[in-house]
Amino acid sequence: MAEQPGDAAPTSSRRAWKFFAALGTALLVAMATAIGTGLGSEVLDLFGGDDEKGDPISYSASEQIQECGTHLFVPEEQARGLVSGAIPTPSPIANWEAFRSSKRGLVADESVVQVSIQGESSRKVTLTGIDFTVARRPRPPGAIFLQPCGDAIHGRYVVADLDRQPVAVSGTADDPEAVLDPVDPVSGAAESSFKRITFPWTVSVTDPLLLQVVASTKRCSCTWRAEIAWSSGEQTGVIAIDNDGSGYTVVGSQGVKAFANTGTGRSVWVHTPG
Repeated sequence: MAEQPGDAAPTSSRRAWKFFAALGTALLVAMATAIGTGLGSEVLDLFGGDDEKGDPISYSASEQIQECGTHLFVPEEQARGLVSGAIPTPSPIANWEAFRSSKRGLVADESVVQVSIQGESSRKVTLTGIDFTVARRPRPPGAIFLQPCGDAIHGRYVVADLDRQPVAVSGTADDPEAVLDPVDPVSGAAESSFKRITFPWTVSVTDPLLLQVVASTKRCSCTWRAEIAWSSGEQTGVIAIDNDGSGYTVVGSQGVKAFANTGTGRSVWVHTPG
């Protein structure tokens, strides 16, 4: 039977479909063969198949506010109300961080930030050093408030002395069981018997680093930041310890009246000699 004019288009479509189907099958077979022989890695890289091409490091930084250990500088008006009892103090104080926030308090003497650093792939990441920057300002009037239970800083640490210009690292420890003197972190760190942290320091996905970064002062009213530089292969970067850009504020207690919480009576705060 003679071919009808209307049959040409469907026949051409069927032939085109068969051609592209065969071509697709051939490409899949070729790709599978290339991957199996290790020749397809460059092709996979184009589609993000190599998970080591992304950022090789992850980290987090969290300021530590502890009921036993963190002293607070409270502005003068609020401090006067607390000492006189005009501003009631809950007894016991269930949440030291909430107390700080409600009384507009600032961390005093030593600011502690816990930094967790971990590699994100099989590639090792080298931490090459830590640098501190500080903005100084006049100390406002106020007083120091503390809970007399005390506590120490545990784990690997780096202590920066903010009273020195430029800021200097005064002590470190690379032992995860290290303990930093809570009374005098600068001298306690300097005289520590623990082995010092030395850079470069290597981290990986199986060998993370948990580090206590301590900014210590007796005289400064400061906002501080730190950066830890890292490299991995051709990639480089910095770990920003900066409270999302705001920095961490700490006030030295030298020459400032301090009050300890007795936990009894209407006026629970008692002056404690510095």
